Amino acid sequence: MARFPMIKNHELLSQKVYRIIKRDIIQGKLSSDTRLYEEKIAEQMNISRTPVREALRSLSAEGFVKLIPNIGIVVNHISPKDLLDILNIRQELETYAICLAAQKINEKDIDNLNVIIQQMERAVFTNNTLLFNNLNLEYHRNIIFISNNNKLIEICDNLHQQSERWIKSIVVKERLMHSLQEHVEIYNSLKKKDVDGAKKAMSIHISNIIKNIFKTDLKERTEQ
Repeated sequence: MARFPMIKNHELLSQKVYRIIKRDIIQGKLSSDTRLYEEKIAEQMNISRTPVREALRSLSAEGFVKLIPNIGIVVNHISPKDLLDILNIRQELETYAICLAAQKINEKDIDNLNVIIQQMERAVFTNNTLLFNNLNLEYHRNIIFISNNNKLIEICDNLHQQSERWIKSIVVKERLMHSLQEHVEIYNSLKKKDVDGAKKAMSIHISNIIKNIFKTDLKERTEQ
């Protein structure tokens, strides 16, 4: 079982526990179906079980862990169908977000996205898939933040975290250049404040993510 750090500062305990466990799940330090023991986590963090229980309850509500009768709390498994469902929802929400962003984007926002694009280019040419993946997430989050819709930001952030657990392990180097080009298309549309163009570019981008992941017959894979 993974060891958790002791908590020493004054951040609300349940939030700190929640953040640490969630981070370890997203980064793959806690793999799917790993059992989580309240007592052991509390002991390692040098806290009571109450904030641990509250943190696990929040993680359960977000789909990161689940309670299995007669077993206990385990890290939730994301099936191919789960991932497809998440990506389909992301496609709908992020095309909506980029429509809002295209109308509200300013010069500072454009400059920030351009910096990320340049960093993504360097990641492609050095074949740094991990860095590219992190920049990709930052890029999408920036666009959603520009939409200035707090609920949309909150929902999309959770969906990103859910899908990134899976996507990080299957990034294909050959896909990086195509993905970079798609991000440039999105950027160019936003720079021109072209709502329809931005919406189309985002929809194509996420569609290609889905096609890249599910190269075999979708129906066959999602019914497993």
